[in-house]
Amino acid sequence: MKKVIRYAVLAVFTFFGCYLMFHILRDGFIPLATFIGACIVFVDLIFLKKSLSSWRWLCVGIIMAALFTIYPIFYTFYLSFTNMSGGHLFTKQQAIQKLSQEKYIPEDSVKYSWSAYQNDHGKFLLVITDDTEHSFVVKPGDAFEQIDVKEGTSEIQGYKKLNKAQLIKNIEQLGKIQFGLEPDTVSILSLEEVAVTKAKYVYNSEKDFFTDTTTGIEYYPKRGTFTSSNGDTLIPGFMVGIKFDNYKRFLSEPGYLKPMISIFLWNVCFALFSVLFSFAIGLLIALLFEDLPFKRLVRSLLILPYPVPVLVSIMVWRGLLNEQMGLFTKWLESLLGFAPQFFTNLWAARIALIVINVYLTYPYFYILTQGALKSIPGELFEAAAIDGAGSYTVFKKITLPMVMRILAPMVISSFTMNFNNFTLVWGFNSGLPAMADTIVPMGYTDLLISFIYRLGFSSSNAADYGFSAAITVLLFILVAIMTFFQSLNTKAISEDN
Repeated sequence: MKKVIRYAVLAVFTFFGCYLMFHILRDGFIPLATFIGACIVFVDLIFLKKSLSSWRWLCVGIIMAALFTIYPIFYTFYLSFTNMSGGHLFTKQQAIQKLSQEKYIPEDSVKYSWSAYQNDHGKFLLVITDDTEHSFVVKPGDAFEQIDVKEGTSEIQGYKKLNKAQLIKNIEQLGKIQFGLEPDTVSILSLEEVAVTKAKYVYNSEKDFFTDTTTGIEYYPKRGTFTSSNGDTLIPGFMVGIKFDNYKRFLSEPGYLKPMISIFLWNVCFALFSVLFSFAIGLLIALLFEDLPFKRLVRSLLILPYPVPVLVSIMVWRGLLNEQMGLFTKWLESLLGFAPQFFTNLWAARIALIVINVYLTYPYFYILTQGALKSIPGELFEAAAIDGAGSYTVFKKITLPMVMRILAPMVISSFTMNFNNFTLVWGFNSGLPAMADTIVPMGYTDLLISFIYRLGFSSSNAADYGFSAAITVLLFILVAIMTFFQSLNTKAISEDN
């Protein structure tokens, strides 16, 4: 009985999964449909084969990881080989559907007065009347049907007439409904008038082109856009594969590469100095404040920046460093006679970002180093004292190597996190001040990740998701290589120790 129930549940799951997959596939979302299909096969296998029964407890976690972690990475790689951008967001099927729905009102179109009727199932019809007092019933998907309507008629074919208040309430919904039969449909112009509209573009599915019904011009698909022989295009376009064009565009264009080298060098320095100073301050505090009175109170105050939400801390720092009214800026001005322009000066902005990041991350290293120091065997310090080693020698030969051996993976992961520390840079000054003479907007304090975000989502030009994805892939490869070599060096240090 249990087997029958299990197979029945599995059959229902497979049916609905395949139904969803084929609908997604029909809309042109091939990568997502592929992943959903793989998940269906995986679930079916582990519940049908006894040898895979141990995987049943992990299947939900694996599917979630596949759809929300692995799939986004896979999809980013996929997008980097496409032309997806602000004008090419749809699949080809969706773009054809959108263009086919575009209407226009011919100059000689007859205007009609109209009334709306609704039945008990929530469906609508229109009764339209021309200047000659001829009336027609118009339903969605049906041709015009001439009818005699007597004055004061409140019900037609089971539909009840809407009064003025009901009409206004439903006007938005009525405006979205296509009344009539293609290619002639009715478009609502106002509360008093409607007009017959015609399809602006007609699609030829056999030869794959659109014809403009007003001019007769034909538009053929070219690189994701229906384009005429004279270069005019139809909007929206659709996604197509463009091979390595996004990568070639980035790597061959000096207008991208030159400022990107500057951004990359700043990115490395930002991550390196942030981790270096944060680790150094955390270790120093752990060494100096361990034997102080009121140790617990001091510890609580020292880790205060850690539990405070990052965005709240960034907003506080924005206020403190404000160039006109900032408390810290005013204090520096009264003390030194001038104050750095933390939002408009290149080096002042970069130093401010590093200082803020150190403030936010040193409690993390303080907690880690405090635990690491307690794990160092006391016999090592006793032996060093017997040998007459000084404090500096003990720190250099015992404390620092042992702490680094324990915390090396955390230091590497912290470097990687700071390499992609979008929240701080975008929250503090959005990567400004701006660079001059760049193809797309770039800032002197932009990290690679914030530049990608600016290019894909915040640019004043049309967003270019495919190009952003290509740069993201290159950034991913770069960070992976850096992390790999850092891991090798860390392993070598540990083995030497």
